[in-house]
Amino acid sequence: MELARFLELLFARGEVVFRKPPLALSPGDVSPLRVLESEYRRYTLDLPGKAPAFVPEIALKAAEVVRQSCWLLLSRDEEPEEVHRRISGLAMPANAGEHFSADLTLRFLPRVHRRARAHDPADALVSALETLLRRWPLSGVLCDITDAPYVLDLHHHDGLMLLYAERFAGHPKHGWEPTGKAAEYLELVRRR
Repeated sequence: MELARFLELLFARGEVVFRKPPLALSPGDVSPLRVLESEYRRYTLDLPGKAPAFVPEIALKAAEVVRQSCWLLLSRDEEPEEVHRRISGLAMPANAGEHFSADLTLRFLPRVHRRARAHDPADALVSALETLLRRWPLSGVLCDITDAPYVLDLHHHDGLMLLYAERFAGHPKHGWEPTGKAAEYLELVRRR
């Protein structure tokens, strides 16, 4: 399935459908970016305050990681090294725009993680997703991971700190508690 079609189904219905392995990204194909930009504009409507700038290359990498993760959940033929290679394409976020651009699709990974772990807790996909989601705590906070995020830095963006606080309140776990100003947002969320 082409990435653009994968994203359209994911955003519209929360569905993932594969009839064959994912097609490689075509370097000149801008259709996935169009889908991501359109969804980003809609997604920012739910974020209080000024939305961070869209970072197309991060959004595209995150979308491909999600597509590969969904495929690897179905296909159990890959070696553990290959699984980790396909999932490890995102370094840690450098700014609020990268956080939110990646979260556009990474927020769906906790479901993939839950299903992979139910199938086999020792599976390479489980450990690869946990490593990735610990690097991207805005999305990782939605996941049942016992280890703390590598760094919990939301780059002082008020909207992201509030979103994180709301997510943490619904999925509290040791080591993921926000600190500083983000902790103040958590107190506001808890008082609602």
